[in-house]
Amino acid sequence: MYEQRQGKSPDQSIEDLINRLDHAVATARNVPFSNSCMVDREEMTVLISMIRDNLPAELKQAKWLLEQNRQLIAEARKEAESMIREAESRMAAMIDEHEITQQARQQASQTIDAANNSARQIRNGSIEYARKRLSDLEEQLTGMLVMIQKNLQELR
Repeated sequence: MYEQRQGKSPDQSIEDLINRLDHAVATARNVPFSNSCMVDREEMTVLISMIRDNLPAELKQAKWLLEQNRQLIAEARKEAESMIREAESRMAAMIDEHEITQQARQQASQTIDAANNSARQIRNGSIEYARKRLSDLEEQLTGMLVMIQKNLQELR
């Protein structure tokens, strides 16, 4: 049977070629005192070459597709990492902006409070000043009125 397969054309199926390779190894002479065997190097090289030549184009295409897939995945990972870094950067910037905005609002609130306190003090000072001036004016007018009434009585 092995001899029949050897006579086949180079268009043999991969399965037939693998069977021939298997048969050659199975029927090879044993090396004494070991688990090794001796095979015809030329025959093995020819069989392996024939197997390679008869591999379907789909297998080569599948290998190419697999490599393309790996490259695509690597590029997608790079892009995803880039997007993550950009998102983290934007998030950090937004956090900084948020903190700056909070600080600005806090500072504005403090400024408004200080301005309101200052306005209150100025208003209170103005009211106190006006009260004092009116009180002084009242005393002067009361004194004048007393003097006018006294002069009127003297004239009568």
